Amino acid sequence: MVSEARPITPAPVVVILNWNGWRDTLACVDSLRQSSTPQARVMICDNGSTDGSVASLTQALQARFGNAFCQIDRAAADGAAAAPGNAQVWLIANQANLGFAAGNNVGIRFALRDPACSHVWVLNNDTEVAPDALAQALARMQADPSIGICGSTLVYHQDRRTVQALGGASYSRWTGRTRHLGAFGQLGDAPLDSAAIERATACVVGAAMLVSRAFLGVVGLMREDYFLFYEELDWATRAGLSSPAGQRFRLGYAPRSVVFHKEGASVGTAASGGSPLSLFYLFRNRLRFSWRYHRLHAPVVLLCALVDVARLAARQRWPQARAALRGVLQLRRAV
Repeated sequence: MVSEARPITPAPVVVILNWNGWRDTLACVDSLRQSSTPQARVMICDNGSTDGSVASLTQALQARFGNAFCQIDRAAADGAAAAPGNAQVWLIANQANLGFAAGNNVGIRFALRDPACSHVWVLNNDTEVAPDALAQALARMQADPSIGICGSTLVYHQDRRTVQALGGASYSRWTGRTRHLGAFGQLGDAPLDSAAIERATACVVGAAMLVSRAFLGVVGLMREDYFLFYEELDWATRAGLSSPAGQRFRLGYAPRSVVFHKEGASVGTAASGGSPLSLFYLFRNRLRFSWRYHRLHAPVVLLCALVDVARLAARQRWPQARAALRGVLQLRRAV
């Protein structure tokens, strides 16, 4: 007698990238434990942390999840026979700092080995989520299957009444800058109608991106050559381009999906003037993205970037100015 195959129940997978921030990561996981979407698996990718993150997370997650927790390295996750088993929470040691896109892509690839994975929720480790945040984002995507990436209402963690972004950001081809939609507004004033916000959205903010499996199958993973910043704008731009099959995806916004964000905890962008590391990648990728998709506007973007470097120098932020200038000079390497 041949037994019937068990039906596959679609379920989302949460992917969290950790780099020297295990305490924030653990707080994020603890908030997910209160989620109204309990079937969601969690995959944490550690990007070669030097603060003992892997050991600390392993100890804490084993205490919380017991046999439902599993720890592997990147080689095992990328192995030909690798597939998520019955564990609820996975910790993947990337063993090197691969950058935002490549680090998350390890977890996304592993998640897609599970045929039950319907969506991937890419979350920054310095976020905490409202109990129904994932359920609300899933509902928005299920209401419109053309949505490939859906954003949440991002609220500042330290001031839970102030909005960081209404799902996404706008983009100027002339300056190469993005601007968060609804930034610094009050949470109580956030619009509940997603249509107007979606029309203005050039990309979903990378701190919380719910991505459909269909999107990943057509558009693919995030490009890894940015390392830090502009990956989500590149992803969104590719979503709007026709695939070989002629399929395009829209960007969505789930107003009632609320995510609290500490913003810049890992790379220093919250510091005054930004860290030199973050500014190098910010300026480099601002030009790289423009050269890649809006080449006719790239000379103006270059001029704007040089003006911004001069402003940093005028304020005597010398480490930041030097780092930003090095980023600008990387334009010749853009492909």
